[in-house]
Amino acid sequence: MARLESNAKMGYYPTPQHTLSRILDWIAFQRPAGPKGNHILDPCCGTGEALQAFHSRGPDVMNYGIELDAHRAVEAREKLRFAAQGSVFDARINPLGSMGLLYLNPPYDWDNGERLEMKFLKHAHKWLCADGVLVFIVPELIFLYEKHRNWIGQHFSDIAMMRVARDDYPAFKQVLLFGKKRKERHEAGRMASPPYPYIDDMDAAEYMVPLTDGPKIFQGTDTVTDEEVIGHWPNVIREIASICHRCDMQSQLSPLLPLRKGHLTSLLTAGILDGRVDTVDGPMILKGFSDRAKSTYYDDDKEITHDTFSVGIRVIEPFKGVWYDIK
Repeated sequence: MARLESNAKMGYYPTPQHTLSRILDWIAFQRPAGPKGNHILDPCCGTGEALQAFHSRGPDVMNYGIELDAHRAVEAREKLRFAAQGSVFDARINPLGSMGLLYLNPPYDWDNGERLEMKFLKHAHKWLCADGVLVFIVPELIFLYEKHRNWIGQHFSDIAMMRVARDDYPAFKQVLLFGKKRKERHEAGRMASPPYPYIDDMDAAEYMVPLTDGPKIFQGTDTVTDEEVIGHWPNVIREIASICHRCDMQSQLSPLLPLRKGHLTSLLTAGILDGRVDTVDGPMILKGFSDRAKSTYYDDDKEITHDTFSVGIRVIEPFKGVWYDIK
């Protein structure tokens, strides 16, 4: 997903506190019944303040957050019941429809001719149950486009549109959308176009969050932070030192013909090229690896997923205390 890494810093727009308190006035939770409870998801949770505020309205609320930035994800884990680090587009949440509320304040930007806000919504709404509550916070300009209004109207009912609190609006000109997920797509669904009234001037309606069984699997794509690497580096050095003292490979492969790209790929993933290499700058430890990545897009509301594989070599220079990947 283009520019997601830059949006991890530049596209971070936490919900202002005054607006957040007004949002909470529109949401109602039920008492848990048997195995069913109040499960809510924020796929762009930042440091977790918004979901934590929902939890304050109901101690039985189970909040789940996903955050791309590793450092903000660490803070979110201190506030939320469940917080995963990684891209929402790579997250695994099963079963689908396991959340009663989707709180979505995504990055604001364009991506390959489409608004990122809509890409996030189209991807994340699959985790919301039928009649589940959507809280969508985006720039008002999103709804100048009829195709965006139509898509939301086709997939959500009981829609209420409003600007954020009057004092908060000038910063990013954001609007709030409340709605309930339809059981099935409704072609005639429509919603009003801008401008919208301020939330300060509206009487709060009650959006009741449905009870669900919650997810059985909730998993991000966690990466290792710089601090974690530094903390474990002494152990890594000792392990590398033991490898450096091992004997070199007893035999060398001598192919009859030059290796092609496909051959090198197979050798790397099989680990044949792993081991120690001596250079004029000191020894290096090589380790081949392969990465599997999933890309998902929607075609007529059908989710289509492609798997792609890339291979590389992890290089460790023990005496310099550095490591890096070559892909």
